[in-house]
Amino acid sequence: MDPDTEDFEDVQFLTGSPQRYAVLSSLCASAARPCELCDEIDATRTTIQRILAGFRERQWVVKREREYRPTVTGRRVCQQYRSLLGEVERAREFGPLTTHLDAIADDLPTEALENGRLTAGSDGNPLAAVNRFTEWFRGVGSDVRALSPIVAQPFNEVGAELLAAGTSIEFVIDQTVLEQSEQEYGNALEHGLDHDQISIYVHEEPLTFGLVVDETNRCCLAAYDDHNNVRAVLETSGEDVADWARSVFEQRRERSKPLSVLYS
Repeated sequence: MDPDTEDFEDVQFLTGSPQRYAVLSSLCASAARPCELCDEIDATRTTIQRILAGFRERQWVVKREREYRPTVTGRRVCQQYRSLLGEVERAREFGPLTTHLDAIADDLPTEALENGRLTAGSDGNPLAAVNRFTEWFRGVGSDVRALSPIVAQPFNEVGAELLAAGTSIEFVIDQTVLEQSEQEYGNALEHGLDHDQISIYVHEEPLTFGLVVDETNRCCLAAYDDHNNVRAVLETSGEDVADWARSVFEQRRERSKPLSVLYS
């Protein structure tokens, strides 16, 4: 949109102060006189009158019998602006996750963010995300499919617990994870090769995110920084989200080789 257009100027008018949206939102709830708006909104009568004049000029409100009420288009402007505020709030909330995800997030279903729970690391609690990811993984109650760009002792321990409980795991790692596992976690790697309930695959290219999805449509998405530190995890659920997660997993698995083949 051209920033010189009249439409953009109207948007600028609405976003120019919180009081303008507050007035329009209040009128969408019920018609009101200026004095009533002054009682509800932290603004002077002069400011309220100026806002109402601007709304009338844009045909967002009309005056009927001393009361102001929104037009149908004014209601739509208010509804869309409310939606925009929600998206801006969501972008701020989930920024620690989305800034560390690549193109896989482009197809992430909307419900993942609308219904999801985010845990992000902070200066005061840098391990919050990895601890929550470990806790969530430990709590799965069905067979799982998982992707991981890192190897860590807590994850290995949870995996061993799940296998002991009878959970089946399909696990995709990359070459770096395999090499580190060979050097530092040889026993766990050997256990994975020998265990009937886990199938490990090695992806041909580096993985940049973590993902776990179970058979009850619960999934957990982990975002990593450039040093492979877990920065944020998103816990979410739902059929659309789970279908997306399984599709992402299957795409990576199809480009991977079974670990058993590499060691045959």
